[in-house]
Amino acid sequence: MPMFKNFLTGITYSFLLFLSSNTLSESLTLSPFKQWRQKDFVGTNAYHFHQENQSPVVQISANNSASGLFLEKDINIDQTTFLQWSWKINHVLKNIDERSKKGDDFAARVYVVTSTGPFPWQKRSLCYVWSNNQAINTTWPNPFTGKVKMIALDSGNGAAGSWRQHQRNIQQDFELAFNKKYSKIEAIAIMTDTDNSQKQATGWYKNIRLIKK
Repeated sequence: MPMFKNFLTGITYSFLLFLSSNTLSESLTLSPFKQWRQKDFVGTNAYHFHQENQSPVVQISANNSASGLFLEKDINIDQTTFLQWSWKINHVLKNIDERSKKGDDFAARVYVVTSTGPFPWQKRSLCYVWSNNQAINTTWPNPFTGKVKMIALDSGNGAAGSWRQHQRNIQQDFELAFNKKYSKIEAIAIMTDTDNSQKQATGWYKNIRLIKK
């Protein structure tokens, strides 16, 4: 199921999205998840929006389904180079080959999308995942399209049920992944999916923001 090609195509349309400045001058906090655009690829995930310690949280549960939340906003990453977020999962998906099309499912993903033009074939994406079985910091091409680079930031069930915080230099990651320096991004997305493996999983996401150098 070529969900990633559909994803890259979908973000070419114009959606009204919001970006608000954090009170701290060195960071930009993205708009609340309720204002993000829901995109369904296979079936529809269950979404639950709530607050945890005054932080907006979205819980995304997949049951043989694949959908996510995304926003489109041109952001200069020469100034806001670092992306920071926290995520949590209930469990990883066992006994799958996540480098194959049949096993390309994750309890938690964060996408960052850039482009050199308006057409789908000009887009490139980083896909940070809570890996089911790959070693942390392992990278590999997405099995559906070489325009997406997968990056494992957490792995296995050792930290399942606990919040994990990450901060990535997305400009550097893009250059390492595609041998080109990009100065802006046009979309950020979160996704939990189990459609290929026909399993169930839940991911939680909070505190997504861009940090200046």
